[in-house]
Amino acid sequence: MQSTATVRSATTTTPVPQRDFSAIPHSTDAEFFARSVATALFTWDTGSGFLPLDYTEVILDVADPSGAEQPGLAADLAIYLPPRDAWTQLRQYATKQHLEITSVYVPDAWADALAQAQRGQLPEGATAFTVEGIRHRFGDWNGDQVSADQQVAFTVFIACPP
Repeated sequence: MQSTATVRSATTTTPVPQRDFSAIPHSTDAEFFARSVATALFTWDTGSGFLPLDYTEVILDVADPSGAEQPGLAADLAIYLPPRDAWTQLRQYATKQHLEITSVYVPDAWADALAQAQRGQLPEGATAFTVEGIRHRFGDWNGDQVSADQQVAFTVFIACPP
């Protein structure tokens, strides 16, 4: 459900959308955190009044407190959301999507990555989880509900404090 706040100035009253999606909870459970990131990344609604950057901000808020990896992460996240022009077009069709997670696991190659990493190259508690699922996208096309499902898989690299 969308909520709005009203910003008042001397001459105008403008409704401002309030975020109706929640922040990713901090956790020392890496798998739980990976699931939360995946859900945040794949759950959006073009009719909410928000833009793709608002959705990626939820992930960036909990990622890399040092800021060193933020630019790369922001670029990676942008790949998973429609660009602003496409977002605007999808809005006219009330397009929404969410992710049904089917599996989460540490990829076999992670053991090799750990073995090959130089001391200090990976933070303490670092791990990787591959998230597999079905992206469900739906909207309105000429008054009819349409939907598309697509299998997706991606790997999240996480460093949870011990």
